[in-house]
Amino acid sequence: QHALAMVLATLLFAGYRLWRHAATASWLHWGSVVITTVVYGVCYKLLAAQASSGGELFQKGLVEYCWDMVWITLFVQVASCASDWFWLIYLIPPCVGAYYAWTLVIYPWISKPDNVPGEGDDAAASKKRAKMERQMRRAKGK
Repeated sequence: QHALAMVLATLLFAGYRLWRHAATASWLHWGSVVITTVVYGVCYKLLAAQASSGGELFQKGLVEYCWDMVWITLFVQVASCASDWFWLIYLIPPCVGAYYAWTLVIYPWISKPDNVPGEGDDAAASKKRAKMERQMRRAKGK
């Protein structure tokens, strides 16, 4: 039933925008059909692979992002029949992806302090930390 919605949205956009308003259609409109078809195809393949492996189709992670892209693409295709400005909504997912990449991967990686030579390995550092905590507790008790 979701595949039917994807096909109907593509046919609606192609039929209305590219056939009914063919005089104002440009190569960008044809390219948008190709882009949305690729997005649908990739998301459908990932969701089908998840379903065939017995996984849950409404879980967190990549599956959730695939559903988000399917719904955003459906909305953008149908709404862009009224105005081409709705294609700007398609800029939101890459911006969100860049934000998550920066906050969860890139910034923590580049801001991680370097290991100070001579401080030792993690076991020695944890022993040192535990000793400092014991000394702080003893100092508070006096």
